[in-house]
Amino acid sequence: MRGRNMRLIGLLLTVLVMAAMTGCGMVREKPQAPEETVVARVDGEEITKAEFDKIFEIFKTQVEMNQDPSIWDREYNGKKYIDLAKEKVLDQMISDKVQLKKAEELGITVSDEEVDSEVDKWKKLFNSEEAYMEFLANLKIDEDYFRDYLKKDLIINKMKEKISQDVEVTDVELVDYYNNHINEFYVVKASHILLDTEEEAREILERVKKGEDFNTLAREYSTDPSAKYNSGDLGYFRHGEMVEPFERAAFALKVGEISDIVKSEYGYHIIKVEDKTIDRFEDVKEEIRNTLITQKKSKNYDSAFEEMMNKANIEKFPEKL
Repeated sequence: MRGRNMRLIGLLLTVLVMAAMTGCGMVREKPQAPEETVVARVDGEEITKAEFDKIFEIFKTQVEMNQDPSIWDREYNGKKYIDLAKEKVLDQMISDKVQLKKAEELGITVSDEEVDSEVDKWKKLFNSEEAYMEFLANLKIDEDYFRDYLKKDLIINKMKEKISQDVEVTDVELVDYYNNHINEFYVVKASHILLDTEEEAREILERVKKGEDFNTLAREYSTDPSAKYNSGDLGYFRHGEMVEPFERAAFALKVGEISDIVKSEYGYHIIKVEDKTIDRFEDVKEEIRNTLITQKKSKNYDSAFEEMMNKANIEKFPEKL
């Protein structure tokens, strides 16, 4: 029910704003092998077509786990998504190489124990070792390759932390954020009855309007599994924690009011608002501090990253992709 923090692949939101590729490939009588073909250079260090193909295949597999493969044939501004995606992946590979080079200059390393710990975190996301290995197989990579990827990711993250570590937040900034983002701290306590069809929802809503107990009806008829023991009580929630149609209806209701039927991806809801309030500043002060620290660190690193990219000697050959 709560809004999912789904890890989006990032294809549709990122590739669509890329600058159009210029130039065209030259016809070769004897095409170079992927191991020899250079698609980019970063300070003289080459990225080969073979390296690119490996990364792009992983990316493509991830996308196709969530999208129909026909997505690659769609176009934006006259260019196919697959071509835009290839450029995006190449840009990411260049970005990673620039950052890893900077990390090496700063003497940043990670130990085998740190990599082991990161691998263990990933394994815990799966029900079994077999499921974890199946995940790798679906991406067409082995565990050594995945470990190397995690190692590089750890190095970059450690560098980000080092570069952006000296961040402070004042009490004035905390108060200003609270006052300027007060809508973020409104909370609603609500219960709901979830039904599979609009017809069922209409029938239950009529019974609610006639005075039958809302929580009893939730226990007896709601398809939300938790309703059997919590009578449909969802507790307190803020903006962004529920799916959009549900949230919009809940925050619009007054305390004690019952909604009309609200359709969401989960079915048909009848919502009753039990309470509405605002989190006190003292209760959310540390949460705000963490938010501002994260924002400042991100801003600091963005500036450092821009400087890294500007200093790097980057050559790209997208026509060879």
